[in-house]
Amino acid sequence: MPHATHSQTRTWTGSGAGRINEDYAVIHDDGCAVLVDGATGLTKANLIAGETDASWYARELAERTAALLDDPTLPTAQALRQAGTAVADEYLRLPGAKQLRREDLPNGSVAILRWTSDELEVTMLGDCTAVVMFADGSASVVHDATLDELDQQNYERMFRYATQNHATMAAARKALNDRFIENRLKMNEPGGYWAADATCRGFGHELVERFSLTQATGAFACSDGFVAAVEMGVLADAPSLAQDVLAGRGEQVAAALRAAEQADADLMRVHRSKISDDATYVAVSFT
Repeated sequence: MPHATHSQTRTWTGSGAGRINEDYAVIHDDGCAVLVDGATGLTKANLIAGETDASWYARELAERTAALLDDPTLPTAQALRQAGTAVADEYLRLPGAKQLRREDLPNGSVAILRWTSDELEVTMLGDCTAVVMFADGSASVVHDATLDELDQQNYERMFRYATQNHATMAAARKALNDRFIENRLKMNEPGGYWAADATCRGFGHELVERFSLTQATGAFACSDGFVAAVEMGVLADAPSLAQDVLAGRGEQVAAALRAAEQADADLMRVHRSKISDDATYVAVSFT
């Protein structure tokens, strides 16, 4: 049976004074890696003392899902749903939680790598990216681009607003906040995009792909803040990013990413909503 010979996970906090990292990842070397890219409610409502609701949500969902996946008989989607339901129940018991609007609620994109017997299963919910590398040098990318496309529409609106009004992209982001709320309200709605949140409506809509471990040499998953290395021109594509990380060059990639983001701090070359986002990856090598 193929098994994990080396695993690694790293995370870097995004830009912003006093920012709390809202990504979280955990690896159990005997069977799974879980990454959750948490997102704060758009109106910045916060009920968890000492951290953001999104950082709490990401950590709790990742840790509880990974613990459940230690049971090899439990399907991945079922483990994610059970963990997500328990986290949602706990969050909604907080004073004031049930009065929050949907755009106030923390949510998260999820990537799960799970290897059992001779199979590798990749389960995705939201806009994280996963790559499976094969012995023949090829790669398979698993990613749902629905949210990317919605975000890109707003980034282009920001750019038009900034150029037409001689404003900064930061000012454009504030002026167009209603557009971002509009996109957020498409989460877990038919015709929109699927993610993990306290409504639990996204569970059951995971993107799942399975691969033979007799061919796979490694697997990689990351938050959108780390795959930004491709968008920023640090690397050509997601397989190149995965290959560098699996080869032990994750720190160098992150340093190059942050340098590229700072060189475009006005957001005018690569249109986005902030200078840099939290950036996290998990990677596992197999023999």
